[in-house]
Amino acid sequence: MKNKILLTSPVMIHTITGDMVRPTKPEHLRRTKTFAIKLTASEWSWLEASARRLGVSVAEMLREGAKLYVETRGKDGSRQRKEKKQR
Repeated sequence: MKNKILLTSPVMIHTITGDMVRPTKPEHLRRTKTFAIKLTASEWSWLEASARRLGVSVAEMLREGAKLYVETRGKDGSRQRKEKKQR
C-alpha cells in the first residue's frame, strides 16, 4: 500500500444556527450611549496599562472610576475624604 499524500489541508466548516447565538440583554442592561474624551498619547498609554494590570477594560475602569468619584463627593459637592487634621 502506498502512503496517501494530501495536496490541500482539511477544511472545517462551522454553521451558526439560531439556538447558538448569544441571548439578547434586557433593555436596562444594554449600553447604547457613548462618551467621547480626548487624551494625550501618554494618558491613553497609562489608562491602557492600568486597565490591563487590573484585568478590566478601559471602559469598565472609567465607568467604575466615575461612580467612585461621585460617591466620594457629598451632596453639597464637597469632598468627603477623611483627611488628617493639622494641629
